[in-house]
Amino acid sequence: MRIPRRHPGALVPYPEPGVFRSAARRTTVARLLLALAIAGAAALELGFARGGGVTEASYLPTNGTTVVVMDFSYSITGSSYALIVNALRKIAAAGNPVGLIGFSDVAYEMLPPGTPARELEPVARLFIPLPSRNGEIRFAASPWSPLQGGTRISTGLRLADDALQREGVRKASILLISDLETASEDASAVVDAVADLQRHGYSLHLIGLDPTPPSLHFFEGLAGKQAFVREQGLAKSVKHPGSSGLLSGQTPWAFLLGAALLAALLAANEQWNGALDLSALRRRA
Repeated sequence: MRIPRRHPGALVPYPEPGVFRSAARRTTVARLLLALAIAGAAALELGFARGGGVTEASYLPTNGTTVVVMDFSYSITGSSYALIVNALRKIAAAGNPVGLIGFSDVAYEMLPPGTPARELEPVARLFIPLPSRNGEIRFAASPWSPLQGGTRISTGLRLADDALQREGVRKASILLISDLETASEDASAVVDAVADLQRHGYSLHLIGLDPTPPSLHFFEGLAGKQAFVREQGLAKSVKHPGSSGLLSGQTPWAFLLGAALLAALLAANEQWNGALDLSALRRRA
């Protein structure tokens, strides 16, 4: 079987073809640079598109289990509800397996480690204030009112550690959401609980809900300042996981600017690297 050869088309005679070499080199360099720029802009645009809506909890390790240890004592007030809701929704947006421990004087395992992250959303909704005509902040009836009482943070940390050990989870992080006010006789138990978490390879992160300076200094010395999640990262309202900036009414300026940059680069590629118009020379030939 004979493969037919592609006809080269009409040739255009030119006495000095070497004059095109420098232009060919410039065109090749321009094509390479524009190709790299277009690829970078496309990757940036893809990042903007995937990042729309809920921002994941970047302070937590990826591909691991997150156990939330929540303080349900009477000392937690409604003024911190936004931080709690946003923290839970960011963890849910990450999509990693979760667990949930609630504590006051005693601790209860509300969601075992390995629970799908979406199960945190019903818990987050309970911290969203109900509509009120007079502006008063009030919440739905709490299903965990039997938990409310004093505060012993060590019970929550120990139960989280025990649950992870029971399930054989090796890569995990603990997120403590609390005002950090534990009973004075509980301080030494908290120190031991944190040491056990570190010994088992679990990282500890903290969201302090208006803690007093002594409590803040105690946990800073225990876990380090880097263990605290910055309040600025949680203050911005977070939509329900899965919603995008477009659906939530927010203008995705970064996405739009990235799209404009990509379009400009594609137009520049067509303008600078188009084929030479040799139709007039072909007619003469």
